[in-house]
Amino acid sequence: MIYDLGRRLQTTDFSDPVAGTEMVKSLRENLELATGNCVLCLLYAHSKHEEVDFFRPLQPIDPDVVALMMKEHAEVGQRIRSFAKTCEELSLADTPARRIEVGDRLSLEANDLFAYYLQHMNNEEATMVPVMWEHFTDSQLRKIRADYHLRTPPRRFEVWMRWTLPALNLNELVVLFRGLKEDGPPELLEHFSRLAVETVDPDRWSATKERAGL
Repeated sequence: MIYDLGRRLQTTDFSDPVAGTEMVKSLRENLELATGNCVLCLLYAHSKHEEVDFFRPLQPIDPDVVALMMKEHAEVGQRIRSFAKTCEELSLADTPARRIEVGDRLSLEANDLFAYYLQHMNNEEATMVPVMWEHFTDSQLRKIRADYHLRTPPRRFEVWMRWTLPALNLNELVVLFRGLKEDGPPELLEHFSRLAVETVDPDRWSATKERAGL
């Protein structure tokens, strides 16, 4: 999502008020409630789901790691809100020169936000994930993941999966679908499989089904 949005920002003609308005709408629609399908909404909502479904069970085990992740989430939220203000500036710009000026600033702020967000995800992998591997069994981790998926609003969950599934390599897909097959619930496996048919390269999906025993 991040890379695609960066490409779209870079190629938007901000001197065109229609193009600028469409970009702003795609960036921050319903951001305040985190209910829309815009990229900023999804990043913000993702952090909130992580805090409930992943950080909470980890808190008694390693509060320092959770505190670090919460601090980074707070920074992500602040950067998203600042970025949204620039979106508002763009929507109010009334000349081509002003729209180009704010549009260029929007691209730079997006790069800063995404660089921080990618570093945060690396930090999660380096600090939080090893602790979870050490203290939770595979079955416990898969249950945490399943609970996370089932508690996510269906519309938002489907948007995430349409980005996620085609971005996974074969080994990741096999691990994911083996876990869904073994630990269920069946309706989650069925939902994932339907989305995979629609979004994953057919050859990769065929190999996934064979190796995962679907």
